[in-house]
Amino acid sequence: MKKIIVVMAIVLFSITAWAQENSFTLSGGYAFANIEDNDTGVTGWRLNGLYEFNPAGGNFVHGFSFGYIGTSGESDGVSQSTTEYKINTWPIYYAPKFLIGKGSAKGFIKGALGAQTTTFKRTGSFGELKDADIGFYGGAGAGFMKTFNEKMFITVEYEWAYLSNSAYKDGFMNSAMLGIGMKF
Repeated sequence: MKKIIVVMAIVLFSITAWAQENSFTLSGGYAFANIEDNDTGVTGWRLNGLYEFNPAGGNFVHGFSFGYIGTSGESDGVSQSTTEYKINTWPIYYAPKFLIGKGSAKGFIKGALGAQTTTFKRTGSFGELKDADIGFYGGAGAGFMKTFNEKMFITVEYEWAYLSNSAYKDGFMNSAMLGIGMKF
């Protein structure tokens, strides 16, 4: 009797594992933020990789994201001096997602909870300042996903994130991205 129960348990757990859907999305787009204690806005681009798994094909998806955000900007200072900023950020975070809709076109809302490391470079009339720091990365986003066949899909999304480090000093990062993904 014990052998039958063990075999049944293994079969049932295997069915659940087969029902899991995995995907990888590579996305990129425009990013912009403000530097706190300064009126300077920085703009740039973002590249993001997202691995997701969807247990039993439901509406709730677990994801793990890693990426790169490169921003730069300049401000006009006193006596016609210009200060240039270059900020590079590498976020890594857990990204839960809730899918809305049925069929090949779905909307989604998502969260972001993790950490990031940032390098900061400021060049101006007083010289050059370089710094690196790590901090919290958290945010939310919304988007749209269009599936073309069993394996391929595209996404369009907007993400708002809160970054805490010495470069942004509790700043907000906004990203608009377009991505292509594959299910496996």
